[in-house]
Amino acid sequence: MYPNYNNYYPYFGFYEPEYRAYQNNNEIITLKEAIELIKKSISDEKEDELFYDKLMMDAPTNQAKDIIRSIKEDEMRHSQILSNLFYQFTGQKITNVPMPRATNKNDYKSNLERALFGELDAVVKYRKILGTMPSGNPYTLLMSIMTDELRHADKFNFLITTTK
Repeated sequence: MYPNYNNYYPYFGFYEPEYRAYQNNNEIITLKEAIELIKKSISDEKEDELFYDKLMMDAPTNQAKDIIRSIKEDEMRHSQILSNLFYQFTGQKITNVPMPRATNKNDYKSNLERALFGELDAVVKYRKILGTMPSGNPYTLLMSIMTDELRHADKFNFLITTTK
């Protein structure tokens, strides 16, 4: 149907090296390691939830409170998704998630910065997990969590820049 398709493709005949050979080795993990990271992530999401509760109380405006509340609700949803994925891969339900203590010892703006970098660290963690996922629902769900974390980082950037 399109006999000259490859002739019009700008990278036709271009050699593409194996990209994984250039990646840092700690980027590539096993499924077993990914399952352990999922388990840890459930606890991390709950910790974020508590941290954002306290951060919401310190927020100076209703707009900031609403933004933080929306992020907190996403974190609650992430915890549920991760619990379901853990069950899907192991057949075990997570029953004893250690209840973390949220500490907001700094001022509001410093806590926003802490939240921002926490979200960016989560993106790296979910990217590692994502690399081990089979296609389909697990991949799609983790991709949605990872993109939520990027959106959260953007929202925290907004809050940091608008805070006096």
